Amino acid sequence: MSIVEKAEELGAEIVESDEYSEMKEAEEAVETDEDAKALIDEFQAKQQQLQMAQMNGQQPTQQQQQEIQSIQAKMQDNDKIKAFMQKQQEFNNIMQNVNQVITESLQDQN
Repeated sequence: MSIVEKAEELGAEIVESDEYSEMKEAEEAVETDEDAKALIDEFQAKQQQLQMAQMNGQQPTQQQQQEIQSIQAKMQDNDKIKAFMQKQQEFNNIMQNVNQVITESLQDQN
């Protein structure tokens, strides 16, 4: 079996994992909830504005920082967003573990 085939097999296993399925279900719950979706869209838009300003050498204003913090607080109060963020973190932990195992395997070969 080639390296690419093993990578495809690993990818298929990851997609079949509980962590991936639960994350996708939580993501779908957010996407279908108008309030949750609007909060995320608003947060992403504000975040993008800040990034563009920083790329142009501008520092975020106090008001911009407060707006972002306000949106983040609303997101943390939204049960669907909170659940999605939790499931996303659990999936990210699995991916970090997978990457760590691969890295350690490579280092053990030296």
